[in-house]
Amino acid sequence: MNSNLFGKKVAVLCGGTSSEREVSLRSGLAVMKALRALGADAFQIDVQGDNFHLPSCAELAFNALHGTFGEDGAVQAILENKGIPYTGEGVEGSRAAFDKIESKRRFVEAGVPTAPYVTLERGEILNLSVPYVVKVPCQGSSVGVYIVKEADESEAALEKAFSQADTILVERFVSGRELTVGILGETALPIIEIRPQGGFYSYENKYTWTNRGGAAEHECPARLSRWEKKMVEQAALAAHRALELKVYSRVDVILDENCEAQVLEVNTIPGMTETSLLPEAAAAAGISMTQLCERIIELSLERRVLSKR
Repeated sequence: MNSNLFGKKVAVLCGGTSSEREVSLRSGLAVMKALRALGADAFQIDVQGDNFHLPSCAELAFNALHGTFGEDGAVQAILENKGIPYTGEGVEGSRAAFDKIESKRRFVEAGVPTAPYVTLERGEILNLSVPYVVKVPCQGSSVGVYIVKEADESEAALEKAFSQADTILVERFVSGRELTVGILGETALPIIEIRPQGGFYSYENKYTWTNRGGAAEHECPARLSRWEKKMVEQAALAAHRALELKVYSRVDVILDENCEAQVLEVNTIPGMTETSLLPEAAAAAGISMTQLCERIIELSLERRVLSKR
């Protein structure tokens, strides 16, 4: 296959120490296979901490680290200091998207449709009627998300969240159709509708191979009217832009009971496993896994050039 990546030594960063380690290892393996199909000399690096070894021969780092350290700007800062080009967003974009409180603030400032919310510090009283969602600000893959539908569920949910962070996010629960929109550069990929079998799109429902139960059906493209499709795409792109993202992301959206789009969050290192949503959306647009990885690299290198100007 004719590719600019032919012979290029690419380190695929995966694993990590976050709660999403298992997913990241699978993403890394899928990415490595795709890059090798493009002729790249790709190899995996299981990142165990911030002192990970990156061989001097590495010309590019493909970041497949999900969760803390991989998505929050930490590994990006290390790679910048090493002078190694890498995939995905830069330090600031990564930090903003990973922090649910900062994301919410930017969504509101930019007029992105999103559920009303409050931030809560340990010891403060929550004045919000049920139903609502309690979220740990800096987690991924729906880890640290607790839906409270009855008042007597609140104490346990808050206790779990505060065991992971001193400041948490509590937002109004929005019911409706669960949708996700992959974005490459400024292009929205086909919308996917997710139908979890019980509960919401939790970690277990996302990754059925974890043997923790759970499952979800995906429909791509989602069955939406032309107007609904346009509205959801516009909301997703608005969220992507509000965080000043340039490369790629996956935006989670609820189409509520009034047929209005409500943005939940933005993921800057979405999964690349066999059950992941971004590759599924890309495939529906006629973009293979190899083409997706190649395009991510191209956009990432373009971002790097623009950021130096």
